[in-house]
Amino acid sequence: MSDSYLTGGNKSFYIHFTFEHEGLDCAVHDLQSALRDSELELTAGQLKQRLTQLRHLMTKHFEEEEEGCFDEICAQHPHLCADTRGMEGTHRQLLKAFDKLVKTLDTNQVSENWKKQFDKFAADMKAHEEEEQAFVRRGLQIGDEDS
Repeated sequence: MSDSYLTGGNKSFYIHFTFEHEGLDCAVHDLQSALRDSELELTAGQLKQRLTQLRHLMTKHFEEEEEGCFDEICAQHPHLCADTRGMEGTHRQLLKAFDKLVKTLDTNQVSENWKKQFDKFAADMKAHEEEEQAFVRRGLQIGDEDS
């Protein structure tokens, strides 16, 4: 395993990366649970507030990946820089899709159709996360035994 003198090693990058993914996963799943809870009945205003918080988490997470983990991968393996730029492009696409979803939220109620669209967004996020995790493990040379 290659170690960066600035970070104390690749494993610390990977641990932080997976911890951040777990936090995002929890936020998305918590929101999905709230949307499915018939006793809770979130208003559109309450939901918008939670979506604003989720977007902030997503933005912070993506910035940390791009300015930390991805930069480290590029420094160690310049041939992977194009792949990191692809991941960054996916981040922009996910944020754009999220913003579009927020804009379609009716001010009076949260429709079943909107909930389905959110579930699709959550599935897209999960698919990106899995692809990104495999890429980061490869780029940081983290084996199965270290994850």
